[in-house]
Amino acid sequence: SWQLAEELVGLLYRLRFEDAGRVIVLTGAGRAFCAGGDVEFISGEGEHAMPGTSDASRPIPRWQRKSPGGHFFDVARQLIAVDKPVIAAIHGHAVGAGLAYALACDRRFGDTTTKMSAIFTNIGVAPDCGLAYFLPRVVGLPKALMIAETAKVFKAQECLELGLIDELVPEGTSLAAAIEYARTIAAKASTAVEMARRLIHMSLQHDLEQMLDFEGHYGVAVASTADAKEGTMAFLEKRKPVFRGT
Repeated sequence: SWQLAEELVGLLYRLRFEDAGRVIVLTGAGRAFCAGGDVEFISGEGEHAMPGTSDASRPIPRWQRKSPGGHFFDVARQLIAVDKPVIAAIHGHAVGAGLAYALACDRRFGDTTTKMSAIFTNIGVAPDCGLAYFLPRVVGLPKALMIAETAKVFKAQECLELGLIDELVPEGTSLAAAIEYARTIAAKASTAVEMARRLIHMSLQHDLEQMLDFEGHYGVAVASTADAKEGTMAFLEKRKPVFRGT
């Protein structure tokens, strides 16, 4: 819903500045990870107007005219801008916008109830919420075209084979598996992890020479942290490092 998307955008924005939190796990309440966006909104008949489908006389905020999907689109932006690893714990359906949000995450754990679909063409609309950006980058161009054009619903094993999920676990265990993985990452030097994540995302838009420059500048910034000193000294002293996120 519009309200849930707005709340999630605000939460992700705040979490960017919460140093105590090092990794985020995203899951869904109830029977599904996310059954997609509010179709009533997409149709233009909902409480909030949709540019292109709502009656032209309905007022639409200026900021939404520049980003017609409103808060639904902002969720995709904030899943990247949060600047922390985001791990998806998927059960049940992750379709439409739900698929886009799952693909925006750093890693996806699905259980045997997982079903995923770029369902957009089944209801006569185009992909949104970043799906056209994330899908080919996750599964490759030919698979992305097939998934988007057919709008087929894929079951758990098919999702694993296509690369839509990274880990397939028994029913009811995706959240526990995602949390265990998140704890592994949280034990690392958090600034180094976050800069590594940022650099990987930046590489999708820049060439090698630019990335070498970025790596150099970010490397100097990360090297000044206490965790970098602890990590290098622990390596030299042949002991396990104790990172504190500083």
